[in-house]
Amino acid sequence: MSAYRMLRNAVGVVALGLLAGCATNDVSQVGERPREAITFAAQSSYPSNPKYADQYKAVALYDATRKAIDIYNLGKDPIPATAVWVNGRFVSRVATISPKSHVTVPYKELIESGAGVNDFAQMATVPMQVELQTKDGLVAAQGPVPR
Repeated sequence: MSAYRMLRNAVGVVALGLLAGCATNDVSQVGERPREAITFAAQSSYPSNPKYADQYKAVALYDATRKAIDIYNLGKDPIPATAVWVNGRFVSRVATISPKSHVTVPYKELIESGAGVNDFAQMATVPMQVELQTKDGLVAAQGPVPR
């Protein structure tokens, strides 16, 4: 009978541990399409020898209170971005940014690339480098600066 109790207690402890883990890894926090965002980040890697697309001009502003980064297109041509990279580690999909327009990227949608499991909102840091990935190369946004 004592072996049964030990097994029951062990199963209870494992179940409690799994439930606690689920609360901290809530995928619904990632955005509207969490599975797609996580898959995209897991399959992405920061370019090892990046080529920069100098024909585009962008600036990044971050707001630690809102936990978001605004990226403005300062040029007269659209920036055909497919992703935004923050600090060379965190990535999120973005769409083309129209001229004199901007895109807002919440921290929770910036997922650590590769096998990482963190989003930028969980990290105790600020954006130091913001880059847009295009087919022509990376666009280094000026800044980022706080709002």
